[in-house]
Amino acid sequence: MNKKRVLVIGLTERMGGVETFIYNSTIFSDKTKYKYDFLVHGTDHCVFEKEINDFYNDGEKHIFFVRKYKENPFGCICDLYNFYKDNAYKYNLIHFQSGSTAEILYVYPFCKKYKIPVISHSHNGNGYSPVINAIFRYIVNKISYKRVACSEIAAAWLFGSKHVKSIEIIVNGIDTERFKFDPDKRENIRKKYNIQNNQLVIGHIGRFSQQKNHAFILKVFFEILQREASAILMLVGVGEKFSEVKDKCLELGINNFVVFTGKQLKTEDYYSAFDVFLMPSLYEGLPIVGVEAQCEGLSCFFSDQIDKQIILSNKSYVLPLTKHESEWAEFILMNHQIEDRKDATKMIENKGYSIQSTIRELEKIYGFN
Repeated sequence: MNKKRVLVIGLTERMGGVETFIYNSTIFSDKTKYKYDFLVHGTDHCVFEKEINDFYNDGEKHIFFVRKYKENPFGCICDLYNFYKDNAYKYNLIHFQSGSTAEILYVYPFCKKYKIPVISHSHNGNGYSPVINAIFRYIVNKISYKRVACSEIAAAWLFGSKHVKSIEIIVNGIDTERFKFDPDKRENIRKKYNIQNNQLVIGHIGRFSQQKNHAFILKVFFEILQREASAILMLVGVGEKFSEVKDKCLELGINNFVVFTGKQLKTEDYYSAFDVFLMPSLYEGLPIVGVEAQCEGLSCFFSDQIDKQIILSNKSYVLPLTKHESEWAEFILMNHQIEDRKDATKMIENKGYSIQSTIRELEKIYGFN
């Protein structure tokens, strides 16, 4: 059987929701039917590079690097010209995955020149320059063979509100077995950081960026500490705002109660160690970490800037960012449930959020099933 081939735009050197979605949809794909290649810009390495190469292990090159358009337009165009000249004949489709319409420059006009259909896929709900987004939105809509998004909010951001009803929604499915609550992992992580089992752990997993609203997380935790003196805040991740967040901890006098774990690949261990998952983002599409946290049976508290589609369990809540941090703290302490960490994998699967369900939907869109 002649294998199909899909070129994916969207993998970067950072660990984030888009990158995790791309990785999951790759390693759970049927490589006997089709394969993915990846075009990465602005770096010479990317997250999950080793894992993807190990997954295929076929002697072929699957990850290609070009210069960043914004930093070196001429060099980037030369790289793109050479890449498509040498490789375009292989591809049945281009799967463009982004929260920024400007990144269509890594696809267009080469998709037209080589007549490769483009599927555009929105993963985010805001965050990039509205002006730039509007300028390139016309091109994205014009060249897209199909439009896909993780939520209606994400669809409106990338494609415009008039296209929302024509979008195909694909939820961010996860490996439910991996994100199953494990009491042994909980104990190991807590021992590692000298946290007692009876201490309340508020957890967050996400890049240290403006979007994730760490400043608000710290303020909410400060208020929690006034009411629950032994509480701990555990922040998993790295990013450009890391030093700023550490400085804010010192300013608030809570640094002895905050654990910075750095970058972690086995995030499932950390969810098991948490009692509460806190995500007051300034904007999101449909965050994968929110699905993972609910699969782990955590009490979850999301901001109202996240699509309400994220609420999958009866232990999850949406709170407005207009509420004071003290109100968030009181609500969290009144509504979190530590004792009831039941296996939530079936609930997540029944709601269509397993990676297997996502792969089936992707294959329908590709026309490969």
